[in-house]
Amino acid sequence: MYYRNLTFISSIFCLLCLVSCAQGTGSGAETRGGDFTVSGKITNTEAKKVYLKQINFSTGSPIILDSVNISKDGNYRFKTTKIRGQHLFIIQPADGYPFLFINDASNATVNINGDSPLTPDINGSEGTTGLYTFLGTYRKDDSSVVETFKALDSIHKLTKTTAKDDSVRDALGQQRDQQIVQMNKDIASFVGSTTSPVAAFYVLKLMAPRSIQPEDLLPLTQKASERFAEDGSLAALTSQLKVSLASNNPDNYALLDKPAPDLSMQTPDGADMKISDFKGKYLLVDFWASWCGPCRAENPNVVKAYNQYKDKNFTILGVSLDKDKAAWKKAIEADHLTWNHMSDLKYWSSAAVSAYQFNGIPFNVLIDPSGKIIAQNLRGEDLEKKLAEVLK
Repeated sequence: MYYRNLTFISSIFCLLCLVSCAQGTGSGAETRGGDFTVSGKITNTEAKKVYLKQINFSTGSPIILDSVNISKDGNYRFKTTKIRGQHLFIIQPADGYPFLFINDASNATVNINGDSPLTPDINGSEGTTGLYTFLGTYRKDDSSVVETFKALDSIHKLTKTTAKDDSVRDALGQQRDQQIVQMNKDIASFVGSTTSPVAAFYVLKLMAPRSIQPEDLLPLTQKASERFAEDGSLAALTSQLKVSLASNNPDNYALLDKPAPDLSMQTPDGADMKISDFKGKYLLVDFWASWCGPCRAENPNVVKAYNQYKDKNFTILGVSLDKDKAAWKKAIEADHLTWNHMSDLKYWSSAAVSAYQFNGIPFNVLIDPSGKIIAQNLRGEDLEKKLAEVLK
């Protein structure tokens, strides 16, 4: 299962600030939205000014629409015009925490307490209230999973384990899986019941992929798109998922059963390395990056497979799409990735992307000793099954 064990506050803040690769910026005009007035009171902050920003899902950068001075008694008021459709906005005191707001009503109040960044007092906006109720549930789910990951990590760091350690590890693994199942149920429940297509899109695009596999995310997104038939962003997200799943289908992978393209890059220590250096072994080329949450969540499965088969003419070569060398090296150490690594540190402009024809990570290919690609996109149990099959 996908999951990156970030704390809730930092993960939600990153989701607000690092929106990426979505199609569309909001809902169609048929959904209640448009011009609106939002006002309220801001307490426990030294800020003198508050900003109204619109999240732009196309560019990943919030757009500043307006700013007003906070009155001496803490009051503020924004009135917008020429806004078409329903959108996700941020109300943010200068140098303060961002608060979400959906314009599903012509008038709403959002009272902000600088000491309580996760629980603004909202009136008049059903979409915003519902979203924050969900975020409270998600925060609890997230905290439970994080604590389980921490406990698992402490066992994984042991150089030697006892039978008791192994039993605790297995129990914690089951607990983690059950907690993620519950998290996904809560996500599905919210997406299926929210009155706001923007809230549904926000959760489906930026939160659900942390724990829900693409093949399970597609029907959930498709149902939301059908429920909000006028919403272009949900329709585009559905299409995006379909294209991604089709491209990851083994039967559609153009390089399957063909010689693996050679790549030459540098190791973390600056030495030259090539894929062809490993000819004669079964080689899993693992495309990943330190900044990729799903990659980091999949790493324990890859570590397990490596430790199980590394003495059977099998090895792994990590090819990173990082651009920050320090972050890349830190992730290798933190995730215990003890195999060989290389990168050209060019992010999505990496030579690996065009050579191996993938549009998302984590992604991998399994190369046989002759240098031919015999499988691709192996994860979790599928990776172990394939290795067991070829490394008899």
